[in-house]
Amino acid sequence: MAALHLVPLAPAQPLSILTEEFPKKLATFNDLTRDMRDAGIVIKALDLADNKIFVDPDSLELLARRFGHELRSMRCNVEGRLARSTASIRGVGVVWFTLVKEQDK
Repeated sequence: MAALHLVPLAPAQPLSILTEEFPKKLATFNDLTRDMRDAGIVIKALDLADNKIFVDPDSLELLARRFGHELRSMRCNVEGRLARSTASIRGVGVVWFTLVKEQDK
């Protein structure tokens, strides 16, 4: 029978798939989500991978009052019968959808 030779392994290094920026990004995302909920803003969906928080359009007045001074880079795109509005707050995309009004003929 052949002798089995065991080779000691180097001390294990903790595996990490996280970048150095990820914990800060996650904390900012979670803090903004918490602050929005505390302000009474209805959150429809969270997408951490795309760094977006989707809010109910009925909460826009609260959003403007509470976070208006933090709104940055607002934009709007029409997607079918919906207008997708996006603003940046603390580096997080805040998104809401509203119906596109039809033009008078």
